[in-house]
Amino acid sequence: MIDPKKEIFRWGPIPGRFYYVSEYLESISTFFGKPHYRKQWPETFLLFREGRLAWISQMDAFRAFGKNLFLDYIKSKRTENELYKTWKKKVNVLLMAQKEITEEHIRELSNNNLKITVEKFFKHTIAFWMDTLVPEFANYGSEEVLQEKLLKYTTKKEELSSIKEILCAPEKSSFYQEEEIALAETKCIKKHQQEYFWLQNSYAETKVLSEEYFSKKAKGIKRNIKMEVANKLKKTSDLKTEIIRKFSLSNETVEIARVISDIISWQDERKKYIFINLHYKDLLLREIAQRFKYSYKDLLNAGYTEIIGIFERGEIGKDLVKREEGFGVHLTPEYKYLSQHDAFHHWESFAYEMTLQEIDHFDGVVASKGKKLLLQGEVKKVINPLKEKSFHKGNILVASMTSPEYVFLMEKAAAIITDNRGLTCHAAIVSREFEIPCIVGTKIATQVLKDGDLVEIDTTKGTITIIQRK
Repeated sequence: MIDPKKEIFRWGPIPGRFYYVSEYLESISTFFGKPHYRKQWPETFLLFREGRLAWISQMDAFRAFGKNLFLDYIKSKRTENELYKTWKKKVNVLLMAQKEITEEHIRELSNNNLKITVEKFFKHTIAFWMDTLVPEFANYGSEEVLQEKLLKYTTKKEELSSIKEILCAPEKSSFYQEEEIALAETKCIKKHQQEYFWLQNSYAETKVLSEEYFSKKAKGIKRNIKMEVANKLKKTSDLKTEIIRKFSLSNETVEIARVISDIISWQDERKKYIFINLHYKDLLLREIAQRFKYSYKDLLNAGYTEIIGIFERGEIGKDLVKREEGFGVHLTPEYKYLSQHDAFHHWESFAYEMTLQEIDHFDGVVASKGKKLLLQGEVKKVINPLKEKSFHKGNILVASMTSPEYVFLMEKAAAIITDNRGLTCHAAIVSREFEIPCIVGTKIATQVLKDGDLVEIDTTKGTITIIQRK
């Protein structure tokens, strides 16, 4: 059983619904449940409460699991490339399956044919996820592998942090950058909208962005954005070359760093396809809810196998309505549902790092130095970015962690501070793109800081100091 007295790995809490992630659990159970697969999945709680989700594991077990995956399956460019190519084939199959899913088409299907369509869709979605499980979870142990290599060249904490930040930085543009470049170059907003309507989808909700949205956005896009992105990526490449030469890094060390950088880009690319996939997942759910007289909102708390059960039995579990307040899943890798009582208990025990004393100084891991090494600003803590209306340009964004739906706030932030994650996390990647300071892995930022607090961030040391409390 996970021990709350030991270090906890947390992913979240972030806005999220079970339906949008349930096939992810199915892929974990299928992949790591294989008899020939030698790695034992670490015990995990996936908890849901009032529209938010949190992923909880024991940190030492999760880090060791990720490290072993990285060392055994993906630490070379050759093995990583082979896995990536296999995954891209699965992506193409999924994209073809999604083309068949339109509101008009699925509305005309019989119940049996709709069931077949849903099963086919989720079969390809699970296959899409399975090929990325190794690189995703290997990333959580890869930083330790790289650091062990780098300690041969320097033991200075600040220097080590800076080297890792540079070496792990992606050398490919993100899908957000690609969309903005495409928007700057497009001659047809309608065509652009049809290609990027899914841009603000998330694990909490989906939406179809309008032509008007992109027309307004286009007015704020720099015409030379393509050149700016290219220059930033060249600068990243040049910095890596400089570090490799300065410290005479071994070929093995350089290859490990490049694999980590590639995996980060891969994860970003995967998010693009996830957001597209969520749109079609939502179309199917809305049709099922209407056809079988269920509340769409209630079905967001159901898993893939439960949705299939509606076709087979005509009904779903009686506790579905109760799940709106909260519930959970215990993953080992087989998974079982937790009672609301147990889920609430685990949420209170694990979802946040608790601190009982008032402190005015704490630290974390520098994920991005930004253009300013010393910066002051006003804190704005964001729990749900989809409902945040009072975030102002220049605020310091504080969150448990960031996920893609935070990007539209991160663009306005002067700096970012998070409780969770490491150098390969979402906040680290995006903050480097925006060239703003980012400190991750503080564990306690959301518990210590309050809206309106004036803080000073030192990215040479990774420290946050409260200058004035609200």
